[in-house]
Amino acid sequence: MVKTASSEEQTECQDLGGQGYSVAFDPLDGSSIVGANFAVGSIFGIWPGDELVGRKGSEQAAAVYAVYGPRTVLVVAWPHKRGDTSGQVQEYLLTEQQTGSRQWLLQRDNISIKDKAVFAPANLRATAENEEYQQLVQYWMSKKYTLRYSGGMVPDIHHILTKGGGVFANPVSKSAPAKLRLLYEAAPLALVVEAAGGLAECATGSILDVTIANTDIRTMVSLGSKSEVMRSRPALKWQQ
Repeated sequence: MVKTASSEEQTECQDLGGQGYSVAFDPLDGSSIVGANFAVGSIFGIWPGDELVGRKGSEQAAAVYAVYGPRTVLVVAWPHKRGDTSGQVQEYLLTEQQTGSRQWLLQRDNISIKDKAVFAPANLRATAENEEYQQLVQYWMSKKYTLRYSGGMVPDIHHILTKGGGVFANPVSKSAPAKLRLLYEAAPLALVVEAAGGLAECATGSILDVTIANTDIRTMVSLGSKSEVMRSRPALKWQQ
């Protein structure tokens, strides 16, 4: 079924000989926190057709991420259909049967993101130059939001879906530029968040509307509850 595949570890698009879909994936999101034995994950974006470059995140047929922690879970998202305000997001748990075989069991269906006072502030060094981001973090703290940041994008996004809301913010500055890759990380997770009824934005608007001009394009992001992503907009539009 897969014609073309590209990995964050090997960005050149590979012809796998199938047909119908192209897949971009980050096999190990959170590699910098493996040594601390924190939860890490994998991310997959699935596009119809033979190409990945030149596409938009909104064209994805589905997006998937896995979290490897005390439990191994798989979250699958499909985009919303015309007339719907959100898509469908499901969570599966990897279980071991008495026979020794393993099976994915549906744990949660129709996962949704609402308003929740939880924040995950990534790239905090940017607050030294990005005054809007500094003010945003101060706002969250002054309002006694719950801080939940692990250093891994997948587990932090999964926490938002598990708790039913919150925000993952990763603005930038001159000395702390964007590191998240649009193709392998931002676009697939943006689809998951928006399918659950949240927002996923960068400086220009929805991450899903940004054209993937090449495999190495990087972006700032804010993903999660609509109200908090909207509150993040000034920090995302930081100018040198």
